Amino acid sequence: MIRSAFLGALGSAAGATQVAQIQPFTATLRLAVVCPQSGEDRAFGQQLVAGVRAAVDYANDQRSSFDRALLVDTYDDHNTAADAMVQSQFALGNPDTMAVIGHLSAGATLTALQNYANAQIALVVPTVTDDRLTARGYRNVFRLPTKDSSEGNLLADYAVKTGAKAPHVVTQDADYGPSVAQAFVRRAGALHLAAGSTTCSLDKPDFAKAAGDVLAASPDCVVFAGNVADMGDLLPALRARGYAGRFVGSQGFFDAQTVRQYAKAADEMVVSSNVPYYPMAPTAQRYVTDYQARHGALTPVAAYGYAAVQLIQLAQRRANATNRLTLVRAIGTGGPYDTITGSYTFGPYGDAFDPNCYFYRIKDGKFAYERQAHPSGFSLK
Repeated sequence: MIRSAFLGALGSAAGATQVAQIQPFTATLRLAVVCPQSGEDRAFGQQLVAGVRAAVDYANDQRSSFDRALLVDTYDDHNTAADAMVQSQFALGNPDTMAVIGHLSAGATLTALQNYANAQIALVVPTVTDDRLTARGYRNVFRLPTKDSSEGNLLADYAVKTGAKAPHVVTQDADYGPSVAQAFVRRAGALHLAAGSTTCSLDKPDFAKAAGDVLAASPDCVVFAGNVADMGDLLPALRARGYAGRFVGSQGFFDAQTVRQYAKAADEMVVSSNVPYYPMAPTAQRYVTDYQARHGALTPVAAYGYAAVQLIQLAQRRANATNRLTLVRAIGTGGPYDTITGSYTFGPYGDAFDPNCYFYRIKDGKFAYERQAHPSGFSLK
C-alpha cells in the first residue's frame, strides 16, 4: 500500500516512553511502536506515532476503574531492515510489553517477523499491504489494511460490475502493483472476462511504448496497479494517443499528486483506497472529531495507528488478557473489533475476513467519495 516517502542512537535504543498520569497500583497495558522517527521516512513514522498516542490519550481519558491504563514506548527503526531487527529486539526486551505496532514498510516488517513470533507477541501491522506478510503462516501477525491481492479482486469486481467489457491492467516491476494486477486478471477471468495486462519498467519506464502496448488491446477500461509517483505519466500518454475510455486506479493513486499533476488526464478516474469516508462511518465519528479537534487533519497513517491501539485494547478487555500469548489468542479468535478504520475479525494468518476498500472519483480536481466495494456494517454507503 503506502510505499512512498515514509532520536539519536541512545534514545533510539532505549525507546521513548510516553508517561501517563495514573495512580499507583493501577493495572497497565504497555504497547510498543516501531517505525521511522528520523531519516527520510520520519514524516510518516511520526504520523503513525501521533495516531497511536492520540488513541492512548483518548482511552486513558475515558478509562473506567476496571480498565487498564495504556502506556506506549516508541522505537526508531529508520525504516531499514537492519534497524528493524535491532529495534524489534529492544521493544521485546521489556517483559511488560504486551503488543507491538509496526513497522511502516514491507522490507522492515518482513525482516523482523521471526523476532515477534519467537516472543509470542501480537504484531499489529498498520500500513503494509504486501501479500508476503501473512503468507508465512505466523499466527501472531494481524494486518489492518487490505492486502494487495484482495485489492486486485475488489478492483476487478468494481470494473466489471460498472460495465467494463475489455479491461486492461497496467503495472510495473515494483514491490507494489504486480500482486494487485495478477489478482485483477484472475478475478476478471472468474467473472468470465479475459483481462489484458502490461508490465513496464520501474527504473527506465517508456510510457509512450507502454501506451501503445495498452491501446493495441483495444481496452474500454485501463486499470493502474501501482503508485502515481512512478507511473502517473502514463495517464497523459494514453490520452495523447486518443484513449477516451475509463481509468481506474489502485490505492497508489489515492494521492494529492494525482489531482495536482494529472487533473485533466485523470478527470472522472475512479481510485480505490483503504481510507474510509468518515461521514459515512457513524461508529468512527466521535474518534475522528476528537482527533481533529486536538491534532488537526487525520492522515491515513495516523488513522491506522489509532485503530491498532483500539484493536489491542478491545481484545485485551474482552478476554481479560494478562500476558502476550493470551492477547494473541484474543485478537486472533475474537471479533468483530470496531475501530476507526473498520470492523475486524481475523483469519488464521492475520488478514481480516471480508476485506473491503473504498472508491473515490476524481471530479474537478478533487476526490469525491463514491461507494465502498461491498456493503458492510461499518460504512453506510
